[in-house]
Amino acid sequence: MSNTPYRLHYNENPLGPSPLVLDRIRTHLAGLSFYPPRDDEALRNRLAEFCGRGVTPAHLFTSYSGSEALDLIARVFLAPGDEVIVCGPTFHVYERTASRQGAKVVDVPLDHEDYSVRVDAVMEAVTARTRLVYLGNPNNPTGSIVTRDDMDRLYRDLPGSVTLVSDEVYHQFVTRPDYPDSPADAVAGRNVIVLHSFSKVYGLAGLRVGVVISRPDIIERLAELRRTFHLGSLEMEAAAAAIGDQDHVAQSVALAERGKQTLYAAFDRLGVACWPSEGNFVLFRTPVPADELTARLAERGILVGSGSRFGLTHSIRVSAGLPEANEAFLSALEQILIDHRQTVATEGR
Repeated sequence: MSNTPYRLHYNENPLGPSPLVLDRIRTHLAGLSFYPPRDDEALRNRLAEFCGRGVTPAHLFTSYSGSEALDLIARVFLAPGDEVIVCGPTFHVYERTASRQGAKVVDVPLDHEDYSVRVDAVMEAVTARTRLVYLGNPNNPTGSIVTRDDMDRLYRDLPGSVTLVSDEVYHQFVTRPDYPDSPADAVAGRNVIVLHSFSKVYGLAGLRVGVVISRPDIIERLAELRRTFHLGSLEMEAAAAAIGDQDHVAQSVALAERGKQTLYAAFDRLGVACWPSEGNFVLFRTPVPADELTARLAERGILVGSGSRFGLTHSIRVSAGLPEANEAFLSALEQILIDHRQTVATEGR
């Protein structure tokens, strides 16, 4: 086993960034003594060209990570006493940023069988104080999606005072044909804020670049809170270079898909329940408490995400890694499960 831990806990791209990105960064290192551009116009122009579908620079806002974008969204839309809806288990930053603004967080749990969004329940939870509905799409940690039909129902039935926040940072990994085209919905004037990120498939988690796609009037409100020099030179150059290497994106997506298929097959052989995922990770259920299993795997140099932070005390989220990492994880998991079953059998005598 490698002396370096296998990082299967943060859904990172195990291939790292594109070589084009590394070349671009090296080229611009000599300019680190100079301030970056005051705004992100060049990057937004490049993003608009890449997105197509009618997306213009006026539909785009870049931020120092998707988490910063979520913080700015909460600051723009929420005041003390307002309400937001989250569909747990889901990304904890939705609740954290809303709570900072004094908003009440209403949890409408996902369906306990397949982790789909319960649209009827969401609608029942809406009140006159509801301002935002957060949707992880694909959702972290479940890997489930909000379908085109469900998004259309929400657009149709939600009052105009409620805005959907569709967090789509894993969208490149989605294979299902019923996945919505949220950027096109934003261009069409729908009440939606779409989040993308360079941290996942582009392998730039260390540089922190997030992207918001929405109606121009919403983008203008977010831009009013933007810091001067809100992105550094390397962030902007790296993001522009990453967009230009879609072959690297395709390789990263294919690697994640192969890894997930390996995990699915092994979980089936081990009798471990898991859920199909449209992200680059898989959520599975374990008879060993999640925190205990996470610790025992860490002792073997394998880092995975305990579901306990999401309220899932017997579930683990594992990223699809390189073949060596997947093999090490599955080998260790099998031995831990064998030991657990032997212990249970002994105690039951």
